[in-house]
Amino acid sequence: MPRRQRPLIRDTETVRDASLIVIASEDTHAVELYFDRFRPSRVQFRFLPTEHGRSSPQAIVDRLDAYRAEFEIGEDDELWYCGDIDHWAAGSHLPNLQSVLSHCHSQGYLVALSNPCFELWLLLHFEEAPTVSLNCEAVCERLRAVAGGYSKPNGCVTEITTEHVQWAIARAKDGDTAMGLPNNPATQIYRIVKSMADRHSIAL
Repeated sequence: MPRRQRPLIRDTETVRDASLIVIASEDTHAVELYFDRFRPSRVQFRFLPTEHGRSSPQAIVDRLDAYRAEFEIGEDDELWYCGDIDHWAAGSHLPNLQSVLSHCHSQGYLVALSNPCFELWLLLHFEEAPTVSLNCEAVCERLRAVAGGYSKPNGCVTEITTEHVQWAIARAKDGDTAMGLPNNPATQIYRIVKSMADRHSIAL
């Protein structure tokens, strides 16, 4: 069966040369809510969020595989695996995570991991990275304190500005030093934002 055309929104002025950033994430709301704040030129987002509790690394990469099987992929399109590490890198879960990341590499999927969770990336918009390992609950608690409140469906109460994003990128890059899985705390979400900036589709 032939694949369907790339699912571009056709009522934009940039559709002719637009590329897609496809993000499969462990979250249902948080990742999409964050990236929707950007209005990039020549780039459109497609989100493949967790549904029905299917948030394992294998479920995330399955969504990327299904997308690629269904739709044509443009030369400049990017497919991203956006996952949390927290308990997926512990005990018997680790081989499964490593297998998924190996599959991503073999298929050309880009990877942005957060340890322990995506909320660490949001926290870096407001303050320096913690100096000790934290679980996701502790990160969210700190985020609520510095962002005027936070929930996954609604995001941060305090508005995230371009300056906040610049701070977060610098802080995340400083912490992204591991050759393998990122340390706790560390996040690679900045790689997605930097990809947009490198294409000159957003100004930072």
